[in-house]
Amino acid sequence: MKSLVEKIREKMPTLVVFQHTGNQDAADVLIKELEDKYGERVSIVRVDASHNGQYKEEYKLTEYPTYIIYKEGQELMRESGKKTIADLEDMIARAGVAS
Repeated sequence: MKSLVEKIREKMPTLVVFQHTGNQDAADVLIKELEDKYGERVSIVRVDASHNGQYKEEYKLTEYPTYIIYKEGQELMRESGKKTIADLEDMIARAGVAS
């Protein structure tokens, strides 16, 4: 299994979802829908940041969930807080990933 750093350095865009214990259920439903729709074009990685304090500082997390899209190690887009499926699809589109 690849590390988070390896995943965000890939050519394929990677959506990293930083979650915190207690707010995972709602985001999990959205992530499943995104995986079904974009799975071949966007890699999706879920990270429970509550178990690793370094993530908060390293990725400048101020709210959960936080969604960050990376491509080849570069942050393309960042959104935080509760989102709808339409919000996340718009984020993916603005990052340059066609639907």
